[in-house]
Amino acid sequence: MIGISIQQAVGQLLSHAAGVIPDPPPAAPVGSGAIGTLFSWLKWGALTCCAGAAVTGGCMIALGNTSRRAEMAERGKVTLFSSVIGAVVVALAVTLVTASYGLGS
Repeated sequence: MIGISIQQAVGQLLSHAAGVIPDPPPAAPVGSGAIGTLFSWLKWGALTCCAGAAVTGGCMIALGNTSRRAEMAERGKVTLFSSVIGAVVVALAVTLVTASYGLGS
């Protein structure tokens, strides 16, 4: 009996508190421009690395096929595929994080 009344009292407090506590939208703090610049540099660097890996993978495919080194050609195909997938993930990273943040609400 006492447990039920305590549970009801806690439930009422929590329901009342849920209506009082505000849920403001995320806002950028002061100095966030520098963080945005850092992220843009990181994205540029990551896309540059993906492009370099794609070119390297293409070279490995060509060299492996012309020199009868099947393992090099296979490794080049994996490198090319991985670099393309990496570039897609880097390009969509902000969108994926923003979309997954909205899933919780």
